[in-house]
Amino acid sequence: MKYFFIFIVLLNSIAALAEDKSSNGFLLEGKLVVTDPYKKTHEKNMPMGFSDDGNLQKFIIGENQYKVPGKPEKYSIAILLQDNNFVWVQEFHSKPLKSFTWQLGEHKISLYKEILRKPVKGDYILSIDDKDYFFNNRLAQITFIFNDEGIESFDVSGMVASLGLNRAKDKCEQPSDGSESDTSDEEEKDSEETKCKPPES
Repeated sequence: MKYFFIFIVLLNSIAALAEDKSSNGFLLEGKLVVTDPYKKTHEKNMPMGFSDDGNLQKFIIGENQYKVPGKPEKYSIAILLQDNNFVWVQEFHSKPLKSFTWQLGEHKISLYKEILRKPVKGDYILSIDDKDYFFNNRLAQITFIFNDEGIESFDVSGMVASLGLNRAKDKCEQPSDGSESDTSDEEEKDSEETKCKPPES
């Protein structure tokens, strides 16, 4: 009877451990919108997570699931700036992209083009939540660092963080040499000049 009681307690302990282990996971719902060089948009579900049912442990990224020995500490996505000034991201699309926006759980990650006063590589800005980055090398990497609930932080390499000093170029700003830019469409030029005039008092 004594051994039977010990056996029951042991079974309950194993069941409790299995239950705790199976709950040791997370899943961040994700929606990805990419824009190709022809300005066509493509949408897809792009979740990220880790599951553990007590027997099989899997890391989930988009439509792919990979068997892993345990919860990964981090995962990296590479962004390659190509010679044509578009980017390639293996996990996102089979062809080069112009831009993307990835809503991942409570985090928003986007890459877009904008002409700045001081030109940056590819005219690209990478924005992660409320922080912006510029390409420093042609190969950049976003590393997701995990905790038990999901993403703890981000580490970005191959890029430099924006200090908020390099802002978007004013369309009404004249070239530094004082000359006006040429245009073949005089009507469009007049329209732009009208937009740039200060309001009459």
